[in-house]
Formats: sequence, C-alpha cells, structure tokens
Amino acid sequence: MNVTQLIETLNANKFMRSDEEVMSFDFALAELALHRNSEYLPALYLVFDDRCEQHEVMYGLIHFLESFELKNQLQAFIDSIDKMIVNAKEWTMILLYGILNQDLARSLYSQMLHSTHSPNRDLCTHLLREIVANESPPLSSHAESVISGATAIDINIDEIQRDLSSFIKLIQDGNILVLLQDDRPIAEIKPIK
Repeated sequence: MNVTQLIETLNANKFMRSDEEVMSFDFALAELALHRNSEYLPALYLVFDDRCEQHEVMYGLIHFLESFELKNQLQAFIDSIDKMIVNAKEWTMILLYGILNQDLARSLYSQMLHSTHSPNRDLCTHLLREIVANESPPLSSHAESVISGATAIDINIDEIQRDLSSFIKLIQDGNILVLLQDDRPIAEIKPIK
C-alpha cells in the first residue's frame, strides 16, 4: 500500500468499533512508520475523531506524530486545526495540552503563532483562551504565556520615536510590544496586570 492508501485505511477504521478495525488501524500506522514523511502530517491530524471507541489505540497516532520534527508537527497542527476540531475537539485539546506541558514545544508554538499568517491563528488563540478560562495553573498560565507571545506586536524603535503616544495606548489596551532594532528583538514591553 502507498501512503495515501494507508491514510485512507486509518480514516476508514478510526472509530475502532471492532477488533478488525483496531487491527487494520494498527497495521496501517505501523506501515506508515516505515514511510515517514512530514508532507502527510496534516492528513494524519485529520484522522482524529472523538467518536473513536479505543482511545488507547488512538494514542498510538499521537506517539507517531511526536516522532516527527517538532516544528513540522506544530505547523501541521496549526494548518489542520480548523478541520480537525470539527470531529475531534477533545483530541485537539489533548494535543494542545501536550504542547503546553512541554517547555520547548510551548515556546516554539508561541513563536510560530506569532509569525504565522495562517487564518487558523485566531482559532488557536481562541482555544488557548478556553484553557485559560477553564483550567487551573500551571496549564492556564502556560496558555497565557503562549497567547502573550503569539499576539505580541513587533515595533521598530524608529516607529516608537515617531508616535510614542500610539504605542503607549497599545500597551494600555493590554498589548505586548516587542521592540526591534535592525529587525532583531531587543526588548518586550507589556502592561502591568
């Protein structure tokens, strides 16, 4: 079977309502491990479905995704989250909790959300706000830190000198400013809470 057929097999058996579906799912996942390619990561994220009856088997897919380079995993997650959340909100949140609970993943996710032009950025920050509202620390504080980094506004020092009052207003409105000198971040200014 080729990679497309293996992903189709995962999708056809993702509810895992019988032993045959579980075995077919496991077999396809094992075969995919022999043909690792980050190009099909977004399609793999779309295999998740909250109607799956064998969660422990679906965790095998999470472990497989974690075997890819972190940046590729996170980019595929961002790119596919709008489609993924339709049938897999619980799995989306499980994956997001995993990102938040790992220092490197959390930091990189924040940076990637900050720099992305993906239309999914707002959805990602909305889900993080749900975590802030519904979870306790440290998860809620991790989500807050990602939101802060993702929504920070890059400002060149020359721009601030030209219009200081506008930037003070941005800070008063709750925005975080990242000061740039020669396109390099040199400082962060954030409101006092």
